Amino acid sequence: MDRSSSTTSVEENDLMERYPHFKTYKACQSKAFMTGSFTLLMGTACTFLVMDHWFQRFKPSVSRNWLIAGPILVGTMSAYAVTMGQSIYCQNMWMAMEDRHSVITSAKERLTERLREEEES
Repeated sequence: MDRSSSTTSVEENDLMERYPHFKTYKACQSKAFMTGSFTLLMGTACTFLVMDHWFQRFKPSVSRNWLIAGPILVGTMSAYAVTMGQSIYCQNMWMAMEDRHSVITSAKERLTERLREEEES
């Protein structure tokens, strides 16, 4: 148990040395996954309440199994969309912070700029 925790910290320290903004990226990804989890729970609960009210009011000829499956599907799809969007945001932020590339300038353009700056100095 001690060995695995020390290995993890050594690997994380190596990443921190190579990528100084890794901690910020890690926090952003953690927030993205927590936001996705919250979206899953709230999306499922809200959709269940709306569908339950709809089933009680209109008494449709649809199976009541959809009262469970529908909210789970809606919650899952919305959580996936939110988490994916946040993850892409975190990746772009990290790449820009590490001076690799950003959404505005591609990696190839940044490399060209870096080589030009090195030639000038």
